[in-house]
Amino acid sequence: MKINIANAPCSWGVDYADDINNPDWKNVFKQIAEAGYSYCEIGPYGFLPKDFQETQNFLNDFDLNVVGGFIFDYLHQSNKHSIIKSKIISTCSFLKKLNAKVFVIIDHISKERMKTSGKREISADLPNDEYKALVSFLNEICRIVKKEYNLIPVLHPHAGTYIEYEDEIDRLLNDINSDSLSLCLDTAHLTYSGIDPYRAILKYNSLVKHMHFKDINLDILNNVHDKNIDFDTAVSNGVFSPLGSGMIDFKKIYKNLYEINYDGFATIEQDIDPTLGLSAIEYAKRSLEHLNQFQ
Repeated sequence: MKINIANAPCSWGVDYADDINNPDWKNVFKQIAEAGYSYCEIGPYGFLPKDFQETQNFLNDFDLNVVGGFIFDYLHQSNKHSIIKSKIISTCSFLKKLNAKVFVIIDHISKERMKTSGKREISADLPNDEYKALVSFLNEICRIVKKEYNLIPVLHPHAGTYIEYEDEIDRLLNDINSDSLSLCLDTAHLTYSGIDPYRAILKYNSLVKHMHFKDINLDILNNVHDKNIDFDTAVSNGVFSPLGSGMIDFKKIYKNLYEINYDGFATIEQDIDPTLGLSAIEYAKRSLEHLNQFQ
């Protein structure tokens, strides 16, 4: 069994389509191909041209196939759900035209939870009324994504958000209780938040429909937790590192994915601060080289 590996614009520091620090979209996808990838995620909707044909033609020139895209927004704020829903529909319509497979759903980091990320005992819970609204909204958007756009909706637990810890994941899966909802497990975000990524693969088993491969520097992570450093600062400090240079054992990740007969994709991501002059293409090459030994 071979796991097809993608990369994504976030490895070039692209988290928001309108960020003035974003690199040129053509250079990003050209470098993804040059680094040895045949698959990609599209990044935030609007980073690529919204003209489907322009995007498709460009990606075809570099033999890049689209795996999926995401929403990274304030799912925990019910007053923003209508706007977020509109963004989701636009993104999924675009992804369907590009023959994508998955749609990744990520709650946005919040100031409150970012400060305590990785420490469940001091992390505040989402108020009950907002939690109920979140469950209802996830039910609705999962149905739309799957039924109307034929994409697999995958929930991505993310450090510094209200969908971070194992008990929060389990509660949502229980309360949503939908055959539409699956999971995207991020090896480093799980680790950052105190979840064993190897055990998580086996525990969630058939619910795991997408993977994000990311490594994490143990020394920096320990310093983050010891000094209560917030998530954004941790990223700038280099808590996420090229695959093979951190604490994640990808040989074991592969072993467990094979054990559950995983047949999805894996996207390499390395959250970086684009203003620090880091060489994204070199990181992308190193990460792919590290994984190739396990295929």
